[in-house]
Amino acid sequence: MHTQALRMSKIKKGIIAGKKGFTLAEVLMVMTIIGIISAISLPALHYLYCSTCLKAAVYELCDMIKEAKHNALNNGTYYSITFNTSSGVISLVSDKGEDETWNTSDDRVVRSFRLSDKGGGLRFSQGSYGPLKIDGKYLAEAPDGVSFPTNNTCVCNPELTGNSGVVYIMSVAGSAMAVKMNSTDYGYAIYRWDGKGWAQM
Repeated sequence: MHTQALRMSKIKKGIIAGKKGFTLAEVLMVMTIIGIISAISLPALHYLYCSTCLKAAVYELCDMIKEAKHNALNNGTYYSITFNTSSGVISLVSDKGEDETWNTSDDRVVRSFRLSDKGGGLRFSQGSYGPLKIDGKYLAEAPDGVSFPTNNTCVCNPELTGNSGVVYIMSVAGSAMAVKMNSTDYGYAIYRWDGKGWAQM
Protein backbone atom coordinates (compact mmCIF):
# COMPACT_ATOMS: atom_id res chain seq x y z
CA MET A 1 0.00 0.00 0.00
CA HIS A 2 2.82 2.32 0.99
CA THR A 3 4.69 1.46 -2.24
CA GLN A 4 1.66 2.21 -4.37
CA ALA A 5 1.10 5.58 -2.69
CA LEU A 6 4.78 6.43 -3.18
CA ARG A 7 4.56 5.52 -6.86
CA MET A 8 1.43 7.70 -7.35
CA SER A 9 3.14 10.61 -5.63
CA LYS A 10 6.12 10.35 -8.02
CA ILE A 11 3.82 10.20 -11.03
CA LYS A 12 1.97 13.34 -9.90
CA LYS A 13 5.22 15.19 -9.28
CA GLY A 14 6.41 14.20 -12.75
CA ILE A 15 3.24 15.50 -14.34
CA ILE A 16 3.47 18.79 -12.47
CA ALA A 17 7.14 19.18 -13.27
CA GLY A 18 6.44 18.54 -16.95
CA LYS A 19 3.69 21.22 -17.14
CA LYS A 20 4.48 24.02 -19.61
CA GLY A 21 3.20 27.63 -20.04
CA PHE A 22 2.40 29.56 -23.23
CA THR A 23 5.27 30.49 -25.46
CA LEU A 24 5.79 34.09 -26.61
CA ALA A 25 4.86 33.07 -30.15
CA GLU A 26 1.53 31.63 -28.96
CA VAL A 27 0.69 34.78 -26.98
CA LEU A 28 1.53 36.99 -29.97
CA MET A 29 -0.58 34.79 -32.25
CA VAL A 30 -3.62 35.09 -29.94
CA MET A 31 -3.17 38.88 -29.66
CA THR A 32 -2.94 39.17 -33.45
CA ILE A 33 -6.17 37.18 -33.89
CA ILE A 34 -7.95 39.36 -31.31
CA GLY A 35 -6.72 42.49 -33.10
CA ILE A 36 -7.97 41.27 -36.47
CA ILE A 37 -11.39 40.33 -35.08
CA SER A 38 -11.66 43.73 -33.33
CA ALA A 39 -10.69 45.63 -36.49
CA ILE A 40 -13.44 43.81 -38.42
CA SER A 41 -16.21 43.85 -35.81
CA LEU A 42 -15.88 47.29 -34.16
CA PRO A 43 -16.91 49.34 -37.22
CA ALA A 44 -19.90 47.04 -37.75
CA LEU A 45 -20.90 47.37 -34.08
CA HIS A 46 -20.52 51.15 -34.28
CA TYR A 47 -22.75 51.30 -37.37
CA LEU A 48 -25.32 49.06 -35.65
CA TYR A 49 -25.32 51.29 -32.55
CA CYS A 50 -25.75 54.46 -34.63
CA SER A 51 -28.55 52.85 -36.67
CA THR A 52 -30.36 51.89 -33.45
CA CYS A 53 -30.08 55.48 -32.15
CA LEU A 54 -31.40 56.74 -35.49
CA LYS A 55 -34.42 54.43 -35.40
CA ALA A 56 -35.22 55.51 -31.82
CA ALA A 57 -35.27 59.18 -32.88
CA VAL A 58 -37.41 58.53 -35.96
CA TYR A 59 -39.91 56.41 -34.04
CA GLU A 60 -40.24 59.11 -31.38
CA LEU A 61 -40.87 61.65 -34.14
CA CYS A 62 -43.59 59.38 -35.56
CA ASP A 63 -45.19 59.17 -32.10
CA MET A 64 -45.29 62.98 -32.04
CA ILE A 65 -46.97 63.01 -35.45
CA LYS A 66 -49.65 60.60 -34.23
CA GLU A 67 -50.14 62.66 -31.06
CA ALA A 68 -50.47 65.89 -33.08
CA LYS A 69 -53.10 64.24 -35.31
CA HIS A 70 -55.03 62.92 -32.31
CA ASN A 71 -54.92 66.20 -30.37
CA ALA A 72 -55.83 68.37 -33.37
CA LEU A 73 -58.89 66.21 -34.03
CA ASN A 74 -59.99 66.01 -30.40
CA ASN A 75 -59.30 69.62 -29.40
CA GLY A 76 -60.27 71.28 -32.68
CA THR A 77 -57.05 73.32 -32.75
CA TYR A 78 -53.82 73.41 -34.72
CA TYR A 79 -50.84 71.35 -33.61
CA SER A 80 -47.41 71.15 -35.17
CA ILE A 81 -44.06 69.40 -35.18
CA THR A 82 -41.22 71.91 -35.31
CA PHE A 83 -37.65 71.17 -36.39
CA ASN A 84 -35.00 73.49 -34.99
CA THR A 85 -32.05 72.76 -37.28
CA SER A 86 -29.59 74.92 -35.33
CA SER A 87 -30.16 73.20 -31.98
CA GLY A 88 -31.20 69.79 -33.33
CA VAL A 89 -34.47 69.82 -31.38
CA ILE A 90 -37.78 68.29 -32.48
CA SER A 91 -40.88 69.56 -30.64
CA LEU A 92 -44.58 68.82 -30.50
CA VAL A 93 -46.27 72.24 -30.28
CA SER A 94 -49.87 73.06 -29.36
CA ASP A 95 -49.80 76.82 -30.01
CA LYS A 96 -47.57 79.21 -31.95
CA GLY A 97 -47.73 81.92 -29.30
CA GLU A 98 -48.32 85.66 -29.43
CA ASP A 99 -46.02 86.25 -32.40
CA GLU A 100 -48.30 84.04 -34.54
CA THR A 101 -45.24 82.25 -35.94
CA TRP A 102 -44.40 78.57 -35.61
CA ASN A 103 -40.97 77.41 -34.44
CA THR A 104 -40.10 80.44 -32.33
CA SER A 105 -39.27 80.87 -28.66
CA ASP A 106 -42.86 81.58 -27.53
CA ASP A 107 -44.30 78.33 -28.91
CA ARG A 108 -46.31 76.30 -26.41
CA VAL A 109 -44.29 73.07 -26.42
CA VAL A 110 -46.01 69.86 -25.33
CA ARG A 111 -42.80 67.82 -25.41
CA SER A 112 -39.53 67.78 -27.28
CA PHE A 113 -36.25 65.92 -27.63
CA ARG A 114 -32.75 66.75 -28.83
CA LEU A 115 -31.19 64.55 -31.53
CA SER A 116 -27.79 64.61 -29.81
CA ASP A 117 -29.34 63.11 -26.66
CA LYS A 118 -30.27 59.98 -28.61
CA GLY A 119 -26.61 59.12 -29.27
CA GLY A 120 -25.06 58.09 -32.57
CA GLY A 121 -24.07 61.66 -33.51
CA LEU A 122 -27.51 62.34 -35.02
CA ARG A 123 -28.16 65.51 -37.00
CA PHE A 124 -30.61 66.94 -39.54
CA SER A 125 -29.04 66.20 -42.93
CA GLN A 126 -29.52 64.34 -46.20
CA GLY A 127 -25.74 64.29 -46.61
CA SER A 128 -24.59 63.46 -50.10
CA TYR A 129 -27.51 61.05 -50.60
CA GLY A 130 -29.78 63.66 -52.15
CA PRO A 131 -33.55 64.05 -51.74
CA LEU A 132 -36.22 61.37 -51.94
CA LYS A 133 -37.34 60.19 -55.35
CA ILE A 134 -41.11 59.60 -55.48
CA ASP A 135 -42.83 58.28 -58.64
CA GLY A 136 -39.69 58.95 -60.66
CA LYS A 137 -39.38 62.57 -59.52
CA TYR A 138 -36.94 64.01 -57.01
CA LEU A 139 -38.41 66.07 -54.20
CA ALA A 140 -37.01 69.48 -53.32
CA GLU A 141 -33.49 69.63 -51.94
CA ALA A 142 -33.18 70.15 -48.19
CA PRO A 143 -29.74 71.66 -47.46
CA ASP A 144 -30.45 71.82 -43.71
CA GLY A 145 -32.18 68.41 -43.66
CA VAL A 146 -35.74 69.79 -43.46
CA SER A 147 -37.94 70.70 -46.44
CA PHE A 148 -41.11 71.75 -44.58
CA PRO A 149 -42.31 75.27 -45.38
CA THR A 150 -43.64 77.55 -42.64
CA ASN A 151 -40.34 77.92 -40.82
CA ASN A 152 -39.38 74.20 -40.80
CA THR A 153 -42.73 73.23 -39.28
CA CYS A 154 -45.12 70.39 -40.05
CA VAL A 155 -48.58 71.76 -39.26
CA CYS A 156 -51.74 69.71 -38.60
CA ASN A 157 -55.19 71.30 -38.50
CA PRO A 158 -58.48 69.86 -37.13
CA GLU A 159 -59.41 68.70 -40.65
CA LEU A 160 -56.29 66.48 -40.48
CA THR A 161 -54.60 68.18 -43.39
CA GLY A 162 -51.30 70.00 -43.29
CA ASN A 163 -48.23 71.01 -45.17
CA SER A 164 -46.16 68.33 -46.88
CA GLY A 165 -42.42 68.00 -46.52
CA VAL A 166 -39.55 65.74 -45.54
CA VAL A 167 -37.16 65.61 -42.60
CA TYR A 168 -33.84 63.79 -43.07
CA ILE A 169 -31.85 62.53 -40.08
CA MET A 170 -28.35 61.08 -40.38
CA SER A 171 -25.96 59.43 -37.91
CA VAL A 172 -22.22 59.96 -37.64
CA ALA A 173 -21.74 56.46 -39.08
CA GLY A 174 -23.60 57.37 -42.29
CA SER A 175 -26.91 55.61 -41.65
CA ALA A 176 -29.84 57.84 -42.63
CA MET A 177 -33.62 57.87 -42.48
CA ALA A 178 -36.28 60.23 -43.80
CA VAL A 179 -39.88 60.89 -42.77
CA LYS A 180 -42.15 62.26 -45.50
CA MET A 181 -45.43 63.89 -44.54
CA ASN A 182 -48.45 64.06 -46.86
CA SER A 183 -50.64 67.13 -47.18
CA THR A 184 -53.82 65.08 -46.69
CA ASP A 185 -54.85 62.68 -43.92
CA TYR A 186 -51.77 63.85 -42.02
CA GLY A 187 -50.11 60.58 -42.99
CA TYR A 188 -46.43 59.82 -43.22
CA ALA A 189 -43.99 57.35 -44.76
CA ILE A 190 -40.56 56.32 -43.45
CA TYR A 191 -37.57 55.76 -45.70
CA ARG A 192 -34.03 54.55 -45.03
CA TRP A 193 -30.85 54.83 -47.05
CA ASP A 194 -29.91 51.29 -48.14
CA GLY A 195 -26.56 52.18 -49.67
CA LYS A 196 -27.96 52.72 -53.16
CA GLY A 197 -31.08 54.80 -52.66
CA TRP A 198 -33.99 55.67 -50.39
CA ALA A 199 -36.10 52.59 -49.67
CA GLN A 200 -39.52 52.82 -48.04
CA MET A 201 -39.84 50.85 -44.82
